[in-house]
Amino acid sequence: MSAKVYKFPGVGKNRPLMNKNRTYESDKKYTKLNTSYIQNLLYVIWIVLATCWFFVKWLIALDVLYQFLRAIYYSGTPGMFAGWYALFHFGVFIAITYFVEFYGPRKF
Repeated sequence: MSAKVYKFPGVGKNRPLMNKNRTYESDKKYTKLNTSYIQNLLYVIWIVLATCWFFVKWLIALDVLYQFLRAIYYSGTPGMFAGWYALFHFGVFIAITYFVEFYGPRKF
């Protein structure tokens, strides 16, 4: 007894190559121009922060500490938003740390 082999339609045929990188001229002009400026700006900012990161990290950390101490001092004063300012400074510190540690421009 032998097994029956069924051939599926289209199996074994060469498929035409599709160009997935199709772009239009208008898209190229605007996206390339805007992204190159933004990427170059991020590259320069990253280089400056990465070269002096040790000092910048300590300065921002001391600023966050000052803001949290200030928030504790003004915690019972109505109209003072020191807690929100401290939270904002901490968020900026986390964002800059993430940017320097994990961004790494693609030019390297």
